[in-house]
Amino acid sequence: MKTALFTIFVALSLCTISPVMAASMHGYTALSAVAMNANKHQQQKLKVSSKEQAVQLAKRQYRGKVLKVQSSRVNGNPGYSVKLLSNDGVVFYVKVDARTGRVSRN
Repeated sequence: MKTALFTIFVALSLCTISPVMAASMHGYTALSAVAMNANKHQQQKLKVSSKEQAVQLAKRQYRGKVLKVQSSRVNGNPGYSVKLLSNDGVVFYVKVDARTGRVSRN
């Protein structure tokens, strides 16, 4: 008798939980899809989409040897920080705004 009641209890619990879990998983999948589309859309709007492009822009405007490149925020936008060594031996940083393509020296 106890085994039968336990089996019924488990069966009812699974029936109750299953729709909730399914809805939860569906919501998670939908949110993931939205986030992926937003990220894809954002990357399409960027004028500079790689570190290599950022280095090319920085070297075109400011001569020097590239010491380091890293992703950063520039004026609230995604971008890159490029560390350069000038021919005079001066170390300086250049910011590249990935959304606009603007290059500025700090």
